[in-house]
Amino acid sequence: MGILGEVALALRLARRELRTGLRGFGVFLSCLALGVAAVAGVKSLATAYDAGLVRDASALLGGDVEVSLPLRPASVDELAALTARGHVSHVLSLRIMARRDAPGAKPTLASLRAVDAAYPLYGQVVLDPPLPLDAVLAQRDGLPGAAVSPQLLDRLGAKVGERIRLADAEFVIRAVLTREPDAAAGLAASLGPPILISSSQLAASGLSGPGLIARHAYRLKLPPGVSAAVARELREGFPEAGWRVRDASGAQPGLSRIMDRLTAIMGLVGLTALLLGGIGIAQAVASYLDGRTSSIAAMKCLGAPTRVVTWTYLTVVLTLAVGGIVPGLALGALLPALVAPLFDTVSPAALVVGLHGQALALAACFGLLTVLTFSLPALAGAARIAPLSLLRGQVAADLPRLGVRVFLPAMVCALALASLTVATTPDRRLGLGFVGAVVTAVGVFQLFGLLTTRLARLVPRRRPGRVAVALRALGRPGNRQAGRILAALGLGLSILCALGQVDANFAQALVSDIPRRAPAFFFLDIQPGQLEAFEATVRGVPGVGQLDVSPMSRGRVTRLRGQPVENVPVAEDARWVVRGDRGITFAATMPRSTRLVAGDWWPADYAGAPLVSVDAELAQGLGLAIDDTVTINVLGRDITARVANLRRVNWLGLSINFVFVFSPGALTGVPFTSLATAHTDKNATGNPDEALFRAVSDRFPGISIIGVGKALDDVVRLADKVAAAVAAAAGTTLLAGILVLIQTMAAGMRAKAYEAVIYKVCGASRRDILGMLSLENVLLGLLAGLMALLLGTALAWVFVTRFLELPFVIFAGRALTTVGVAAGLTLGLGLSGVYRLLGRKAWATLRNE
Repeated sequence: MGILGEVALALRLARRELRTGLRGFGVFLSCLALGVAAVAGVKSLATAYDAGLVRDASALLGGDVEVSLPLRPASVDELAALTARGHVSHVLSLRIMARRDAPGAKPTLASLRAVDAAYPLYGQVVLDPPLPLDAVLAQRDGLPGAAVSPQLLDRLGAKVGERIRLADAEFVIRAVLTREPDAAAGLAASLGPPILISSSQLAASGLSGPGLIARHAYRLKLPPGVSAAVARELREGFPEAGWRVRDASGAQPGLSRIMDRLTAIMGLVGLTALLLGGIGIAQAVASYLDGRTSSIAAMKCLGAPTRVVTWTYLTVVLTLAVGGIVPGLALGALLPALVAPLFDTVSPAALVVGLHGQALALAACFGLLTVLTFSLPALAGAARIAPLSLLRGQVAADLPRLGVRVFLPAMVCALALASLTVATTPDRRLGLGFVGAVVTAVGVFQLFGLLTTRLARLVPRRRPGRVAVALRALGRPGNRQAGRILAALGLGLSILCALGQVDANFAQALVSDIPRRAPAFFFLDIQPGQLEAFEATVRGVPGVGQLDVSPMSRGRVTRLRGQPVENVPVAEDARWVVRGDRGITFAATMPRSTRLVAGDWWPADYAGAPLVSVDAELAQGLGLAIDDTVTINVLGRDITARVANLRRVNWLGLSINFVFVFSPGALTGVPFTSLATAHTDKNATGNPDEALFRAVSDRFPGISIIGVGKALDDVVRLADKVAAAVAAAAGTTLLAGILVLIQTMAAGMRAKAYEAVIYKVCGASRRDILGMLSLENVLLGLLAGLMALLLGTALAWVFVTRFLELPFVIFAGRALTTVGVAAGLTLGLGLSGVYRLLGRKAWATLRNE
């Protein structure tokens, strides 16, 4: 018989096998469908978001190309170069304290945007009532108009038609600003709700002139297909301008970075569900093949080659896999349509709802590779069942020892699955860490299962008692199920324990740790002439404790290690540092909440060549080491400094910190404002927060005040959305885990049936049998649960500290509850199965022996 004949025979035999039904494959199909749905849903969501960004890129950026300058407007030559290339719109953005024109009204921080007549180049500003923007912003009855966001109206307690004061000028609220086409996303952590005014009103309001901490953005509307070339010309033609040039492909980089990390984490949670389902797949396939040993042996007796047996049951498994993958893909494809209405509230780009073929194909590949990885070892073992097994009742002992070559296909599939995981995870460290965690967990529980069975064999054979019998049962040579159950149960419980610990630490950091350590207020844009009076004012308020002040300017990284930054490979998670202007400072002493990890801090009286301290993690992404150089352009002036040390920054402390901290004297001549934070005593009498806010806002109306409480509320609301998204994916994992644990215990029932009959024939009572088999299950649960607590906590610690960069706390109660409930549920199902076995007649099992 040739190869084609063997294939045709295998297909006919597979069709006959499938006619027998799908009994025993419910968990197989459910786990596979859930895992594929999770992966397909997350990948489709990410693709839909990326497609939305591409579609709305020009509107989100405000033009085909944007040139932005901190602190200063474009020069005559620079503006001429811009207008020569296309239609230009100028937008000036700055933070400002806005207040109602009413006695006792409290000021609040807002993001002021002064726009010209050409704004917007793309998209449309949506106002309520729906009036033309120029009519809303025009001066009428002696007062200019403003369009104000609904969030700011709520904070001010104002309504349309009332007046608000911005610095020295009054404006009339003529419309509610419902939507800006180029607005930063809610995820981008804007420092205040927006106000739109006309740029012609800046001079009258006192918001123009030297020292203004503002961002000037010039948007260009260009012919199709030339934006990338124009952006390159502007970068190369004005290397000393210190401006940031972006084309539409770089719109919303901050939101894209957040979305990449969110989808990476959710994607790995989905993969966890899929791989956890792989355990169920392995158990289902192994249990199915154990029940087909007689058929396989009969096929061998009739001369069927091993290849035919393998192809037959591989065809069965793959056919069933299609039955699980297709529903999973259908569920995953629906996710963007289901979440699109909710997503619009946190993203400026609407999702492109539809079938995203690449995402679905990727999820299908993950599902197929998972099936092959977890089913091929069982298929390889079943294909080598000896023909003489047809004449014997128990075939487990007749299976030959399989060599490494037999498992090579499964190993290749596992390697492909790991490679695909790393390649499709935006954060390569996260992908590698996930693969490493899976391999470690599998290896630990395989060794643990082997060690447990070997130690159980040391129990003396003559020792009486149910516990001794249960221990000996774990270690008997023919008991393959004990090791399988221990490994599968332990791995499933470890994943559930790790997810519970990660979720608890995430919530703890947001709800407790950050608010407890956070300052009461951030104060921005403190002018040099105001600093001394500002400090005296703050320290004079009762209840104010720690006050930290740091000088701050802004600059753009232009060179790393002497090379233009465009020519230096920068890690994805560090690219934000070189994409735009960054806050910079100088300090004689090391800032709070930092620790050195390499190099030394300069002396307090240092007066030599410029030095710089860099955040250690970002330095790694930028490829920087001690003694490398960094060049930063500030208002057209290049400042090159040598890296003196690397420091670890605790950003969660919300204290003043910068990526780049220069040595004293390195930034001489650079214009600076000051940034300050103030902590208040929460137990002090009265309301120190309100007193501090009132004292600073009354005396220094130009200083921007950010209440950290409000900022934390925004963070917590965002975290709730993130947590809900991750929880939804984690719920899939939990469901898959429960199904796997049920399948794991069900897989041992066939062997338990034979044991129960032997005990019964030997004179054991129903109580004795139930006690011995129950003890065996309890021992498996205790061993697996104990190991799961240790391994799951270790995996959670690595993820929380290395990837989320949060302090780790062991939540013993949650870990014990998670493992205890899952193990108890699993063991309860196992005991119910044992009880049912006791009602079986002995002759049905013994007649073939």
